[in-house]
Amino acid sequence: MKLQSLSLLLAGLAVACSPASEPVPEPTPTTEAVSETPVFTNADALETYQTLGLVAGNPTPLPETGDVSIEDPEALFAEAIAYGAETESYALLVWWQGSLVLEHYYPGYSTDVRSEPASMHKSVLGLVTAKAIEDGFIGSVDDPISLYIPEWQGDERGEITVLQLLNMSSGLASLSYVGGDDSQARQFMAGNLDARATVLGMHMEEGADGPHFHYANAVSQLLMMVVENAIGGSYADYLSAEIWQPIGAEDAYVYNFEEDCFPRGYASFLARPLDWLRLGLLVKDNGVFAGEQVISSELMAELKGPAITNENYGWQIWRGATWQEQRFYNDEKAGFAVLQSEPYLTDDLVYFDGFGGQRVITSEEQDLVIVRLGNTSVTWDDAQLPNRVMRALDSLGEGE
Repeated sequence: MKLQSLSLLLAGLAVACSPASEPVPEPTPTTEAVSETPVFTNADALETYQTLGLVAGNPTPLPETGDVSIEDPEALFAEAIAYGAETESYALLVWWQGSLVLEHYYPGYSTDVRSEPASMHKSVLGLVTAKAIEDGFIGSVDDPISLYIPEWQGDERGEITVLQLLNMSSGLASLSYVGGDDSQARQFMAGNLDARATVLGMHMEEGADGPHFHYANAVSQLLMMVVENAIGGSYADYLSAEIWQPIGAEDAYVYNFEEDCFPRGYASFLARPLDWLRLGLLVKDNGVFAGEQVISSELMAELKGPAITNENYGWQIWRGATWQEQRFYNDEKAGFAVLQSEPYLTDDLVYFDGFGGQRVITSEEQDLVIVRLGNTSVTWDDAQLPNRVMRALDSLGEGE
């Protein structure tokens, strides 16, 4: 399904984060003719967004060390490629045992596509937070965020810890969706509100019975504020120097809310598919890239470990530890849920999740990274892509 307007994209970014008190239905295509409604797809983000900030790269070759030889990868991965086509994908990449064994771009797209990845940026923010801890800018995940948000000193909200932001268990109430496109939440995502003032205006949930899992865009934006205040400088520059250039990526871009360059922390990190693959390798290999320790293995283990409030969530990143046929984004099981029609074929998946099937999927056990970027699919089935890829790889052994 193609998005017919930018407003429908924003609805998609919102739906997973909707408050339990107001479930939001799945978005549906507009019935207007394409000629009457401008078509916006995730691939248009780089040309459409007006306030982009550079994350400077330093391109180097992928660290291929494997000796895998697949005679006809397009045939081997035909089922996975077909699912990509069904879901209007731009790119499908598979890394296995030290080699890029599939690099497939769908008609009209190429290696240079830098599309809207939705919430996959949250996982990048989680990695940057880990690096800021390693570098001593953030003392500990147990620090109260009042240490980094002076406006909340002496306020109960300041007692929230960095870890609770990372794990989406802050206890903060979601922004209001009352009013549809004119609501506070939608206007915030559209960049029409003062982003700093909006997140500083968040309040604690009423009647909440202790910490619980409640995924919300504004919580990631608050974490972005913590990180920028802690490092005392630009998120984009820090990401570039400490992660992006060390993994040999090409230039990428963040969306800035304001003239003072406050980046959108929950979406809109515009990078090439091959560079999302590099991030997947960094996660799979526990902070190591091309033999160099970019982020400490101890912090990566914590980042990939289960949250107390949700065993399938880590530090702004998802885990495939326990099968859930419907994966909700809050403990209340309200709003949108992602289908997973069968258990994963390995139980150690750690993955970036962007609304509508934007994915970087990793397995240390399988030595596997899968990247899918494309149009938003509200019928996305989380099991299909990794399991089709793993079944294809398993078939190689059957032929021996």
